[in-house]
Amino acid sequence: MNVQRPRQSAGKRAAKIFLPVLIAMNVPLLLIGLDSLLNPIDLDKAGKWAMTGSWAFDYVIVPFTVIVLFFVQWSILLPIWNRVFIKFRRVLLSSLLFGIILSALVGALMGYLTWANKLGQGNNQPGTDELLNSVLLMSSFVAAYCVLNIFTLYVLDRSYIRQLRSQKLASN
Repeated sequence: MNVQRPRQSAGKRAAKIFLPVLIAMNVPLLLIGLDSLLNPIDLDKAGKWAMTGSWAFDYVIVPFTVIVLFFVQWSILLPIWNRVFIKFRRVLLSSLLFGIILSALVGALMGYLTWANKLGQGNNQPGTDELLNSVLLMSSFVAAYCVLNIFTLYVLDRSYIRQLRSQKLASN
């Protein structure tokens, strides 16, 4: 079976790097912004450290995370995606299944590391409820990012996937 791989333009390749990351990062950030509008914080009660933490999140953590995600998208996820949509018939289902399993594992690891960071002599020992909450929260964030990323890649490559399917059916 000789399936010819479609040639993609530089604009399409750039869109496959930037759009999934920007969409998948902005949806949770928009939800955080919506939550802050619905549940406003009293600045007098929040204190100086809450404002410093908010500044660090907005101006240090989010830009650094976006840069790391661009690099991961370009160097790891895009080559895997390009191989998946050439080899498998059900591209969306197979990549979603693999992505959700992988993100659940990564989220569980991140949740455990967050929970383990709370352990210490001066702290109250967090129990299994806190561990479960941390693992579920991190897993849901990573899984939501993964699902949005895969859907965006699928929408961008939908015409190529149809073309490859027709070539595979014609060669059989």
